[in-house]
Amino acid sequence: MSANYIGRLGFTHLDPGVAMVSHCRLLVMTAAAVTLLAPRLDAQSDLETLARYRLTEAALVKFTQASRNFIAAAKADSTMREDQDEDDAPKSIAALAALYDRHPALKQAITSAGMTSQEYATFMMSMFQAGMAAWSVEQQQGKFDKVPAGIPHENIRFYQRHQAELQRIGDELRALERKAPREQEDSSSRR
Repeated sequence: MSANYIGRLGFTHLDPGVAMVSHCRLLVMTAAAVTLLAPRLDAQSDLETLARYRLTEAALVKFTQASRNFIAAAKADSTMREDQDEDDAPKSIAALAALYDRHPALKQAITSAGMTSQEYATFMMSMFQAGMAAWSVEQQQGKFDKVPAGIPHENIRFYQRHQAELQRIGDELRALERKAPREQEDSSSRR
């Protein structure tokens, strides 16, 4: 399964490692954030949800495990490949959660880590938002005065405090995405 496919399920392009690569890449991503994030947020309700949501260590642990499970489930279930059309990408947190819930394996991957699909999608979007805002704060020498209203400063600080850990998690998840499913590894090693 390609990383592009998993990305269409709303995952790879929003993982916590995306906003932690390089300053040049972040600058490009900041410009793209308006086109990437805004259409995915279904009007005011998603903006309000993100403004109320607070990132926590407990949720990060659950999200990390759910993401590991998610990648394994997405790779193992080939039926998910046909379900998502690139032109029909989820446009809200609720639509993203509904997409995950439509696939029992993905839903199980998330819920077995102690999150609902709605919380998983909200955490993912909130982490992406916090990462983009943290970069902006860094560019402003630590000043929060240019952070758009509605982005919780607590989430930006959470991101800043956990940046090294988030980098490690992002690296781990990207490595898992690139690994071949176990069956393919076993069959190729027997040749």
